[in-house]
Amino acid sequence: MAKESFLDKLRNKSTDVTDEEGKLRKELLELKIKHSSGQLKETHKIKEIRRSIAQLKTLNREQNKQEKNDG
Repeated sequence: MAKESFLDKLRNKSTDVTDEEGKLRKELLELKIKHSSGQLKETHKIKEIRRSIAQLKTLNREQNKQEKNDG
């Protein structure tokens, strides 16, 4: 069975997208600071966090579009 993606997990949960995005942006900032000082060994984490933020924005846009069509 295929692994459930980050976006699928968020669609199934009823979490606040803006809170989750804020947490990810904070984590991204911390990773960028570590990377610039040469302390970050797992540089792939930056790409994963950026992708997760983009998926959150996609989910938020989908929800807004659906609300607009329903209302």
